[in-house]
Amino acid sequence: MAWLERKRLFIYFTILYILGYYILLYFKEDWSKTPGEAVFSIATPLISSIILFFIYKQRKTKDHSFWLFLSLGCFSLVILHIISSYYENLLQKPVPNWSVFFNLLPVVLFLTAFIDKILQSAKKLHLIKFTFDICIIMTVAITFSWRFLMEDIISQNSLTALFIPIGDLVLLFGAISFYIGREAIFPPKVLYLLLGSLFLQVIANSTALYINNTNLESLLVPLTELSLLLLGLSGIYTLGENHENTAKKKRGYTKKDIFSLRLLLPYISVILLFLLMISQHQGSTDLILGSTVAILLVLSRQIFTSIENQTVLLKYHNLTEILELKIDERTEELSSKNHQLVTAVRKMKQMAYHDVLSGLPNRRMFLERLIKSMEEAKRNNFKLAVIFIDLDRFKNINDTLGHDFGDLLLKHVSSKMAESLRKIDTISRQGGDEFTIILNRIRAEEDVVPLIQRMQSIVAQPIVIKDQELHVSMSIGIAFYPKDGKNTEELMKNADLAMYRAKEEGRDRYKFYTHDMNKNISRKVTLENGLRKALKNGEFLLYYQPQVNAKTGGIVGVETLIRWNTMEAGIVLPSEFIPVAEETGLIIPIGEWVLTSACTQAKIWHESGHNQLKVAVNLSPVQFQHDNLVQMIASVLKKTGFNPHYLELEITETISFIDAEEAIKKMDAIRELGVRISIDDFGTGYSSLMYLKRFPINTLKIAKPFITDMTTNQKDQALVATIISMAHSLGLSVIAEGIETEQQFLSLIELRCDVIQGDLYSKPLTITQLNALLESSVEVAVSQSSGDRHQSLLIGN
Repeated sequence: MAWLERKRLFIYFTILYILGYYILLYFKEDWSKTPGEAVFSIATPLISSIILFFIYKQRKTKDHSFWLFLSLGCFSLVILHIISSYYENLLQKPVPNWSVFFNLLPVVLFLTAFIDKILQSAKKLHLIKFTFDICIIMTVAITFSWRFLMEDIISQNSLTALFIPIGDLVLLFGAISFYIGREAIFPPKVLYLLLGSLFLQVIANSTALYINNTNLESLLVPLTELSLLLLGLSGIYTLGENHENTAKKKRGYTKKDIFSLRLLLPYISVILLFLLMISQHQGSTDLILGSTVAILLVLSRQIFTSIENQTVLLKYHNLTEILELKIDERTEELSSKNHQLVTAVRKMKQMAYHDVLSGLPNRRMFLERLIKSMEEAKRNNFKLAVIFIDLDRFKNINDTLGHDFGDLLLKHVSSKMAESLRKIDTISRQGGDEFTIILNRIRAEEDVVPLIQRMQSIVAQPIVIKDQELHVSMSIGIAFYPKDGKNTEELMKNADLAMYRAKEEGRDRYKFYTHDMNKNISRKVTLENGLRKALKNGEFLLYYQPQVNAKTGGIVGVETLIRWNTMEAGIVLPSEFIPVAEETGLIIPIGEWVLTSACTQAKIWHESGHNQLKVAVNLSPVQFQHDNLVQMIASVLKKTGFNPHYLELEITETISFIDAEEAIKKMDAIRELGVRISIDDFGTGYSSLMYLKRFPINTLKIAKPFITDMTTNQKDQALVATIISMAHSLGLSVIAEGIETEQQFLSLIELRCDVIQGDLYSKPLTITQLNALLESSVEVAVSQSSGDRHQSLLIGN
């Protein structure tokens, strides 16, 4: 480290400096009166002043002002020596009286430095004892100095010389203060150097004054120079010592201090003063006065110490009493709260193992019980069933009636299901509207059916919550141990798969797990991964099925149908991949691609002369619920430049069950774009004439199941007739889809259906095939026989 190198260099310099001084004195006895000696007397305090000022600039701690005052004190000595040398060596005159100020200035600056350092360390000192100890020792020191030095100086009227013993007393004050404070003020190495510097200065000056021998005085001068250099060296040592990180000592004195010099020094100094007074045959006033003050200070110290000890002892007793009282109170409190603690532990265990809302066991407890049930079943050669239950359309109830209502429904259903089970069984709430059940001690798989049916019948009874009557159904999946799983994870997963199969098949039913279900899941995963790649690789195709005017036989529009042309399996129909796309959310980007491609192609047809051709695009419920739907449609229309009046979006009736009011707002926004809306597969969903009246739609598409049997089933024909009549009454056009026979077509003509669509006219076509059909002429033959009008279509190729 740099400070170590500086320390070594300065130590070598100090040794050589003092050694050189003594060599010069040895070879030239009167050298101390030459200008060369004056240079030394100026150079030494100047060197120390520069070093100490450098230390002041380097120190970032709160004690840096101490080193500044020391630096200024040394610099004032430089000025004092320059003045003395100038008058004594150059002018050969006495030093003028005004130089007294520069004799006093170093004393004031050093005293300021010592007091500043003591005040900075006050919090670490036992201040009362410290103050009394300093006062006692300094009283003795002042008495000795007066007796042996100051009295003679005053008698000789040498006021300038009086500053020397006064300065020595200041230095002694600093040395004694630092020694008694010790580690609380300085680190050990810095302390020893400071003490050596200060004591060496005091000894050299006091000895020179007392002996008053010129030759001896010249030998003592290098010691004063050495003391100043040691002062600078102590500053260098502070660069390697961290005052803030020194070991903290307890305030006051430790057991090791009981007989130490630091503790005994005040008393030793008083004893020395008494010995001096006794040795003088005639007691002088100064010795008597000094001894009296010292004794009074010792007595005062003892009195204050006694009072302080009594105060500490009283505080100790008070704290002991308070502590005992607190212990008694705490003991009583702990005893009284023991029951509360037990209750709290029970509540914590309840919370850890039970669902907060329903009070049923939670997933954690369910899994622990399932493990025990599996062990029991294995020991006794029983089976057990794991049942996974999901309430049908619970999300719709939450969305329409609110979560508070949904919570009340969950609590009701939970209690009803728990009542329907045996005591040996376990039901738990997994979260949301999902429940799991363990049916223990099952001998045959058929044994679970009566238990499940009983639970279904109990839950299926009407539920009245807040004057609202509800009918709840459940989708249930069942897996058996050990056939369907050897561990908890497999059983839970397979029961969950079976539950989802029950939902897919129409809800409100139960399904037993089969190994084929895993194959279906794998197929879904494969489809999902394939769909993601298909979007990037452009594997989707669009087919178009013509829509024909029933009166004229002309093509008035086309329905857009998506196909997936995979490299491995060829063409995949929408019925297989669209549900997966809806589940994964991929229907959103796929739907946007379909709409963009259809509008782009329709724009081409319009520009080629078929400017009255409408294009219909299906919207799935997932697409319709998407927040960005209207913005997406507007963006596609703007990008493709297609006339929105010839775009018709087909939606299903199920959107009214999601949120009818929100659906109407969204349909209004679509209509404001100029886009037409039709209801697809009308009659197969939850038809509501109230919503039909309010929905801003243009067209109704009659579902294929009604068309298929209308020529053989009078009820279907009556329903079709009613739908057409009702739609016309509401100002809506009607499209019948799935027309496959001429008899169906003729019946629809008689019922005044507007547009037909189906294989009778054309199957879905590629763009090339449809272009050819559009360019060819469509022949319509009209013949009448026996007063009946007969209209037929020539099928386009």
